[in-house]
Amino acid sequence: MNRIYLHGYGVVSPAGWGMAPFREVLDGVRTLVPGALERPDGSRRPAFRVPALTVRPAWSLHARLRRSSPISQFTVAAASEAFGGERPGVEGGLGIVSCVMGGSVQYSRRFFGEVLVDPSTASPLLFPETVFNAPASHLAAVLGTSARNDTCVADESGFIAGLAIAADWLSRGVVGECLVVAAEEADWTTAEAGRLFSRRSVLSEGSAAVWLRREPGPVELTRITSPQSYLRGRPRTEAIAAVIAEAGGGIGTMPFSHGVKAGVGVGRRLETQLGEGLAASGGWACVAAIDALMRGESSVATVCVAGSNLQVMGAMFQKPS
Repeated sequence: MNRIYLHGYGVVSPAGWGMAPFREVLDGVRTLVPGALERPDGSRRPAFRVPALTVRPAWSLHARLRRSSPISQFTVAAASEAFGGERPGVEGGLGIVSCVMGGSVQYSRRFFGEVLVDPSTASPLLFPETVFNAPASHLAAVLGTSARNDTCVADESGFIAGLAIAADWLSRGVVGECLVVAAEEADWTTAEAGRLFSRRSVLSEGSAAVWLRREPGPVELTRITSPQSYLRGRPRTEAIAAVIAEAGGGIGTMPFSHGVKAGVGVGRRLETQLGEGLAASGGWACVAAIDALMRGESSVATVCVAGSNLQVMGAMFQKPS
């Protein structure tokens, strides 16, 4: 692929809105304590929630966000931070790759709850927010772009798959610049679903975004590994090992990871600090790696993301030579 550079990045997490609180948690300055989500029967499930905004930022005043679900607000917030202000126009248009796993579960639960009670009175205002591409649609409206806009429904590895899609678009000239964003929102339904797979997993929510262009920038995306499936009886540890080998890093060299168990011996496992953020988790791992480069902690950063139900993928970033 052509050389692809990162020109900005942003994040929303249970630590707060933006990179500053995110760094505090990564650096161990602050430890997050999960709250709880209440089920209809009154029982509670643990979850890490994004704190409420204390001040309304400019992006929140857009008409499309008046009734939008939290996942769309997280998406726009991370994108706004990635641009760091007004975005310069680039010939070819701004493409968007949105990555989700659970999607807009809060409005979906409300809408289909109303359908179960009485389909004739279910609110049509809720329905548009139930579709997977709602966050990407809102983001395109806020940014005023009509260029290519795709939503990738995947597991935690979806963000790296989104980077691969964006790199392909940029290399082929489909778009002049591209924003890759992953976001999730917490609800008791997804918290309950997670308990079917692991009683120790604590659901989380938030978003992450990176702004990619062909023009030289402060960080370069140098490698994306092949997806390594662990379906059909293949152990996930075998898929992780294959990604590590392809990324060019031996055991012990991965600085950031998600879903890579301690027995494999690699990486800082971000889910131990931020919870299980589904698609947002892969974005958090990439943003943490990029931020480490920007802060001069390393000249090369590699990310390994082991998805919960599909595949393992890796990406490498470095300071341009």
